[in-house]
Amino acid sequence: MHPANKPLQYKIAISSISQHVFDVELEIDNRQYDTLNLSLPTWIPGSYMVRDFAKNILQICALNEKGNTLAIEQKDKQSWQVSTEGEKTIIVYKVYAFDLSIRAAFLDSEFGFANGTSVFLQVDEFKDQPSDVYMVEEGSPASWHLYTAMPGKQIDERGYGHYETSSYADLIEHPLLYAQADTISFEVQGIEFKMVLAGGHNADLERIKTDLEKICQHHLKLFGNDLGIKQYVFQTLLSESDFGGLEHTHSTALLFSRNDLPGLAQRDTMTDGYRSFLGLCSHELFHTWHVKRIKPKTYLTPDLSKECYSEQLWIYEGFTSYYDDFSLLRSGIISKESYLELLGQTLTRLQRTQGRKVQTVTQSSFEAWTKFYKQDENAINGIVSYYIKGAVIALCLDLLIKQSSKHIYSLDSVMRFLWKHYGKELSGTDDNVIQQVLSDGLGLDLSQFLHSALYTTDELPWQALLDEFGVTTHFRARTGIKDIGGKPSQTSDNCIDLGMAYSSEPAGILVQQVTNNRAAEKAGLQKGDRLVALNGWELKGKSLETELAKFELGQKVPLTLFRRGKLKQLDFTVYPAEKDTIYLTIENEELAQHWLG
Repeated sequence: MHPANKPLQYKIAISSISQHVFDVELEIDNRQYDTLNLSLPTWIPGSYMVRDFAKNILQICALNEKGNTLAIEQKDKQSWQVSTEGEKTIIVYKVYAFDLSIRAAFLDSEFGFANGTSVFLQVDEFKDQPSDVYMVEEGSPASWHLYTAMPGKQIDERGYGHYETSSYADLIEHPLLYAQADTISFEVQGIEFKMVLAGGHNADLERIKTDLEKICQHHLKLFGNDLGIKQYVFQTLLSESDFGGLEHTHSTALLFSRNDLPGLAQRDTMTDGYRSFLGLCSHELFHTWHVKRIKPKTYLTPDLSKECYSEQLWIYEGFTSYYDDFSLLRSGIISKESYLELLGQTLTRLQRTQGRKVQTVTQSSFEAWTKFYKQDENAINGIVSYYIKGAVIALCLDLLIKQSSKHIYSLDSVMRFLWKHYGKELSGTDDNVIQQVLSDGLGLDLSQFLHSALYTTDELPWQALLDEFGVTTHFRARTGIKDIGGKPSQTSDNCIDLGMAYSSEPAGILVQQVTNNRAAEKAGLQKGDRLVALNGWELKGKSLETELAKFELGQKVPLTLFRRGKLKQLDFTVYPAEKDTIYLTIENEELAQHWLG
């Protein structure tokens, strides 16, 4: 690259809030190429699904320094070629932004949000070159500020102005949030943490600050403060009932329900919703080390134009899913009982997944692009989540390591080894990295367990391991469709097996998912069936479980339904509910202390 080339210059502004459009201008000080190739990623790191962000580019044109039009040709769904004649080139384009998620771009009257993968075109010839980024105030309401972890060079009090990044890969690591928002700030070990809450709320900010600070302290204590960053931002989009998170190197984007944040009147109460919020914050912050730095070799310089496969997602999402809630316990934010409730819910989800008998966790990782991120009605029968099974594998490893080393080591030891030898060095991990860390780093041989856990569909030994640490597993029947486990049953009613997920509609009960070898499947039900009557009586507004519980076990009950508009009648046999719901209790405090203490 010619040393005299200036950085690329991006300018982004809000074009129209009502039309949900951003304006972007890219200036390329080109003196050496007669053609330039532009592209937009087809997926975003951390979310393994082809999303084709380029579909939201509404208009695009190319100009030279004098304002004359240059030829620009679209080569495929996400790339363009510009004939520059070796001159300075300006690309002008508009981006439609109405995807309320943390993976793309969104703009309405409440706030604006944009990931770089949605709004910043890559210049392939200059992808490793620094860029100047100008956040333009024009089009932004006077009350809105711009929040980002992107390094600022000259910015005003509202966050608009001149920023800079070291490469395209760095550019897309800093999402942009436009909003009138509340902020929480604090410092831990020299890092300034900031939480931005956009979208409106009635939350107790001081409580959130206190709890969030404990989480940050825990993670920094686990890994050490050698990230090389001075600022970290939790960019939080608040809505009615959404949920999600996506990690970045210096920030995370969160999507959460404002209704689940704690109010001042709830100061002494840990609600399920707030616990979930703290777990989400913990999860995404953990990824700052374990995904953004420690990562598979294939993701060191990923090709964002197509799928990038790895069988290691169980390590990265699974381990993080173990530590997110475990960190809340170790930080003193939740009690042991509260943590065991969360773990019981995780074990329940795994137990209810018939796909655990079909797909290995390494297959689940590799096939995330087509199976995990594109789940259909048969997902419960055909796949296992690398988040959930990965978390249970992490639990087993933690307990096995403690046992095998006589409590000298734990999974913490593995995490620190990974950080020291792979994260700090950004060297990337191989598929057998956990086996190597255990053997070479800790002197432990758990190869037999890992082979079974990773490459077979055999059941994991979590129950026996918990028992050895003084924690007893209890299995019970599900009490209803909303029963997610983790607690003892609060009802003595007869529990009936459904083996399906459904929603109550004005015109009946709509079947959404059917589990193999359970009552619904045996009766012949399938997704899309609309159940309207049981034993001749209308089902509208009624609970299917409650109505079935009125019949004797083994009895065949006529079930009337519509299937694609055709009236049908099936016999639904009343079976007792399977004991696939789990809760945990501490039976030996001394033994449990070796794990939960």
